[in-house]
Amino acid sequence: MLGIAIFLLILIMIFVAANFPKFRRALGIMLMVLFGVIGFIIWQDTQERELEFQRIPVAQAQLSHMQVRPGLNSRSFVVNGRLQNASQIFTILSVTLQATIEDCHVTQCEIVGQEEVEIPLEVPPNQARDFSRTIPFSTVPKIIGEPSWRYEIVRVRAR
Repeated sequence: MLGIAIFLLILIMIFVAANFPKFRRALGIMLMVLFGVIGFIIWQDTQERELEFQRIPVAQAQLSHMQVRPGLNSRSFVVNGRLQNASQIFTILSVTLQATIEDCHVTQCEIVGQEEVEIPLEVPPNQARDFSRTIPFSTVPKIIGEPSWRYEIVRVRAR
């Protein structure tokens, strides 16, 4: 319904612009102002998006109680854990988690799989939230020795 109304409004503006030369000039100025406002809004949104990733240092988002189990297929794993927000002011909106699986033989470990996944989880200041996320791996990690998991928070998005 809104699309039809906008379409009709555009048709009326084209008709009026074709019949009234003074309206053309006003229409041109209105369009320039409109494009300027839209450009400013897009620029401001981009600046805000960049700030979201700078509000909380990675060190203030901590993982605990991490557990892993096989997923629905042979290439995925389900990671469960708790995310704590140590910030006094900002709320975490999401974190980017890097999960690494290693194949360990006696004293030496070799990385056999590493993926990054976004965890959308809202965590208020000085609070913690539990999460569960399936992480699909691009290849099936083949483990010969003992599997070892490492988790690292790469980015934090906050408001």
